[in-house]
Formats: sequence, C-alpha cells, structure tokens
Amino acid sequence: ERIIETSFSMMTMDTSKEVYDILNNAIKEIKADGTLDSLIENELTAYIETDPEPKDLPKFEDAQTIKIGITGDVPPMDFVTASGKAAGFNVALLTEIANRAQVNIELVQIETGARAISLSSGKVDAVFWTKSVKCTICGAEATEKIDGTLVTESYFSDYAATISLKVKK
Repeated sequence: ERIIETSFSMMTMDTSKEVYDILNNAIKEIKADGTLDSLIENELTAYIETDPEPKDLPKFEDAQTIKIGITGDVPPMDFVTASGKAAGFNVALLTEIANRAQVNIELVQIETGARAISLSSGKVDAVFWTKSVKCTICGAEATEKIDGTLVTESYFSDYAATISLKVKK
C-alpha cells in the first residue's frame, strides 16, 4: 500500500504576487486542459526510462524574465546533465509555463538547503517546493510553507514509500 504522498509545487515571496499569479495560473491551465497529464506521461517517463537531451527554454523578445531556483539534485524532477545543462520534468514544466505566459525563464542553480534564503534574498523569484507530505493510512499531513511566501497549486504528487503486506500461510 502506498503510504507517504508528496505533493510538489512552486513558492514565491508574497511580495512577488505577479510572479505567483503567472506560475499558479499556468499550472491551473496545464492541469485543466490535460497538458500536465501528457507531460507526466511523456516527459517524466522519458527522464525515468532514458537519458534524453535537455531542451532549451523558449525566449521571447522584450518579455518579463522570471528567475527560477533549480537544485539539480532531484532526478528525474530536476538534475544537471554531464554537459552542465539543467534537465528533467521541472524544466519541461517550465517550458510549458513560459510558452503559455509568454515569459522568459532563467534557471539559477542553487543548493537544496538554500532555497528559502535564495528566494528571500531576491536571488531567485521562485523555487520548486514540497507543498505537503501526507500519510495516506493515518491521514496526518505536514504542509511546508514559510511565513511571507505564496505556494502554488500542486502540479505533481508522488508516493515516497510503498508497503506490501504478505500473509503467511
């Protein structure tokens, strides 16, 4: 039985409401029209089963640039390839967000433990964040939110632990 569910989202400072709205609205649209399911089925599976070359993020002339912190240490969600390029499902998601919102995305590599300080210091406009961790058996849920921040709708959930019980005869 799957017992620990982790939900992934993005986080901005509450003073960056415009960036939050761009990201959250795009995530909602991507979920509503089935694009997210397609990204999970095609892109996430590709990064799990193969080692595809990362795609470049789109660039739009005279468009707003949003700096996104990426750790590169959470494969297949995000990682850095041997050639030094950021890759993974989160980059595929950001490509879709950039295309929908017509914004430029600049990836800034940060340490996992420095996500909050990178955000609060202004080094980045948004970071990938674990929205919640939930025990599906007992119903307990821990939500990760820091005062002064906004957390987008979850774009992906995964199970971190699976338990199988076998009955001895």
